[in-house]
Amino acid sequence: MYHKTKQNKTNKMENTNLEATESMDIINKMITNAKSKLADDGFLLIFWGWVVIAAALIHYSTLKLNIQHGEYAWAILMPLGGIISAVYGYKQGKKKKVKTYVGTYLGYLWGAFGIGMVLTLVCMPQYGIKVTYFMLMILYGVATFVCGGILNFKPLIIGSLLSFACAILSNFCGEVDQLLIISIALLCSYVIPGHLLRAKFKSQQHV
Repeated sequence: MYHKTKQNKTNKMENTNLEATESMDIINKMITNAKSKLADDGFLLIFWGWVVIAAALIHYSTLKLNIQHGEYAWAILMPLGGIISAVYGYKQGKKKKVKTYVGTYLGYLWGAFGIGMVLTLVCMPQYGIKVTYFMLMILYGVATFVCGGILNFKPLIIGSLLSFACAILSNFCGEVDQLLIISIALLCSYVIPGHLLRAKFKSQQHV
């Protein structure tokens, strides 16, 4: 009787360990799938980084050269970027076959970021450009920090910290120079980590 009880306990422990191992395998596969998906969708991370940098630098250059209507760069590039993103997202959605929890969490993260960014821009007339750019850099940092943590990808986390640093630095700069600061923030938090992430998973696919 004692041996049967002991054997039952041993079997339960083995089953528990097996279930834990299987659970970890499933979680690791989910994270791997989400990372691969983000590497594919890294197009949007890289794309939006360069779009915002282009708009900021064009606006900055026109202000320095006393050229009027440089702010139109934002009015043109942002809606155009939105259209391209929507088309790309629609095409990617049709290709998607498997939906993971990690992928869903990332979707909610970037959805919340988008809402926060829109609300910040809508309130810009009330709070001014200086506060708006500061808040945008904070939002860039929060989004990439959480994303980097979920994917355990250090360049995103480092980039987010640099974006926070740029937000602090922007408080000591004029409105014109803030355009340069926000360009640096996007380069650090979006463009460079996006290219590194894309390159990493493309290289793994060839192994």
